[in-house]
Formats: sequence, structure tokens, C-alpha cells
Amino acid sequence: MLSKWLPPEKAVVKINLDAAFKQNLHQSCLGFAIRNDLGLIMGSESILNSNVVDAFSVEALACLQVLTFAKDMGFSHVVIDGDFRMTIMKARRGITDRSVIGIFTEDIRVMALHFIYVLFQHADRHSNTVAHTIAKNGFKLGNSHFWVEDVPHEAAELRWLKMTVGHYRFLKGLDSTIACDLLTRRLSEFW
Repeated sequence: MLSKWLPPEKAVVKINLDAAFKQNLHQSCLGFAIRNDLGLIMGSESILNSNVVDAFSVEALACLQVLTFAKDMGFSHVVIDGDFRMTIMKARRGITDRSVIGIFTEDIRVMALHFIYVLFQHADRHSNTVAHTIAKNGFKLGNSHFWVEDVPHEAAELRWLKMTVGHYRFLKGLDSTIACDLLTRRLSEFW
């Protein structure tokens, strides 16, 4: 079953994150997008990391970096949404983690104490495509980048395509003026 991105509750920001890993180079790239309860993009970032050992460390480091960013930005109510099932499961637990990523999960739990409300959720790949695109394309940029109230061009195109393709079948049987009006209204809600 495909799922789609859902907005957080009022006064909460949702941070969708994903990471890409180049094992042969020991490099990772974190990609994330921050949206408010209206679904509006508040910002996005790609962060390059060196000397990363394995995929589990990539996931845990990404969660920690996103929490650090959210704290530095002054967010107090956050939902962290990523497809890192193991890291999210370990971060939710209150027990000592003696695995390879244990130091990261402990730091994640400590960092989470800085928030009034923090929720870690698992997001499947289909609802996390913007963050995935930011992470994947981050390697091409060569260094870390931040976008204010925006996402990189590739991720913006992806959002547009997902939006318009999903409505194509419905719109193609309608008068073009009506279809244009409906799509414009829908897009104004989406962006």
C-alpha cells in the first residue's frame, strides 16, 4: 500500500529525513525537509558527512543531525519522520543500546529532552521522496547546502510531478477551464 505525506498537528513541525551512503568512499549525505502544519516548506538541507562506517551509522547520524538542527532553530514541537526503522525503534526505547549505533541512539535520546514534544515515526519510501531526493542529489553539490522556505530544484520538480500525475486521470475528462481551476486550487493548498 502506498502512503502519502501527511501534515503534523497544529504548531508542530514535521521533519522528513533520509540519507544516502557511498560505502566505498565512507561518505553519507543527509537530506531533510521541514514543513509546518499547513504543509508549507520552512526549509531543507543536505549535509555531507565523511568517515562514515556503515549504513546503520548513517541512519543514526542523520537522526542526530536533524534533532540538533531542530534544537538550534528553536523548534519545540517536532515530528521526525524517516525510513530508518531500526534507529527509530532504538531511539524510542529507554534502555541502554550496546550496538554499533548505541552512542548515537543515546545522544538522540539526550537531544530529544530539549523538546517539549518530539515524536519519531517511520515513513515509508513513498511518503519520504522529497527527503530521499535531497539526500541522493546532495552528493552532486559537493558540500552541505541549506534552502530557506524552499527545496532543491530536483525535489521541487518531484513534488510537482507527484501532484499533477495523481490528478491527471480525474482532470482529463473535464473541460480545460474547470480542470485548470481545480488544479490551481489544489496546488495552492499543496504549496
